[in-house]
Amino acid sequence: MQSYQGTYSYDSPDNVQPAEVTVTSKRIEIHLKDADGNPRTVFWYWYNVVQGKQNTLHHTGLPLQTLHVPSYEFAAIVLQRTKRRPSNPLMTIAGIGLFIIALIAAAWFWLLPYAAGRVANALPVEYEVKFGEQSYNALIKDFKILPQQTELVNQFYKELNISSVYPVKITVVEKTETNAFAIPGGHIVVFSGLLQQMQHPEELAALLAHEYSHVQLRHTTRSLVQSVGTYAMISMVFGDVTGLGAVFLENAHTLKSLEYSRKLEKEADLNGLQLLQQRNINGEGYIWLFNTLKKDSGSGSVTSEWLSSHPDLDNRVKYVKSKLVGVAPMPVSGPIQDIWKQLKTDY
Repeated sequence: MQSYQGTYSYDSPDNVQPAEVTVTSKRIEIHLKDADGNPRTVFWYWYNVVQGKQNTLHHTGLPLQTLHVPSYEFAAIVLQRTKRRPSNPLMTIAGIGLFIIALIAAAWFWLLPYAAGRVANALPVEYEVKFGEQSYNALIKDFKILPQQTELVNQFYKELNISSVYPVKITVVEKTETNAFAIPGGHIVVFSGLLQQMQHPEELAALLAHEYSHVQLRHTTRSLVQSVGTYAMISMVFGDVTGLGAVFLENAHTLKSLEYSRKLEKEADLNGLQLLQQRNINGEGYIWLFNTLKKDSGSGSVTSEWLSSHPDLDNRVKYVKSKLVGVAPMPVSGPIQDIWKQLKTDY
């Protein structure tokens, strides 16, 4: 049976993976591999297939599915099969209805991130700080704060000398998981389990630069707006920032596992890397941090929440390494090294 190479996306335009495609008289068979490398097959029956542009096909069902096969032979087969499909008015109406729903879903996946970015950028900094403070106060009740480590990590961050319109405050909490997360307006929460696993001060510098970048670039606000959806959009359209604050507060618990798109993660990585390089701090801290997270996740001894919400580490290692070519590593300053030693004496 003839097979064709293409790409398949499911649920989101960011979720694209390579696919081997075969065709039968009844359906298109899309052969994929899951995250563990195990084979799986998706079946598209001809009555669910809608042709798009440039060798692209869409499935009329939900979630949104798209198949792209750059083959004229495959396109000819698809054209022949869809033309030969028997006409059924009820199926046609149902297909049109499902396709409209699919278009609405596509608009949701493509337009919502754009709209969320516009809402986040339109929010005044003082409101973002206020909402972030309220969210932090609601969220931190679930954690045990470690005062000594919190003071040391804030001193460490201060030595990075990063100026900001946001009042950056870092809190270390007692949790064995390897996780850290940013809150709109400047709060960063670091789990003690992550600090314990770090071996180099550059790792902590990379982590703080990364999480700060999410704050500076308003990724956290943007992703939170996107996650709470329509109500947040309406609140901003009608100028109801109080209503938006209530939405933020009600969803504060989602911040510790808030997921960012690959695009936003790359922006935070590269912005953070630039911050480190401007301060003559070895950017390999990113590589060491990623390897620490991968090692801990693979061992099964540590639950890496940060890893689950910051995926695709292998690719991120590659593009960070590409930015380090020809850059001579620099040792961290004496004060940073001293603070790091004090911090690690507790572990």
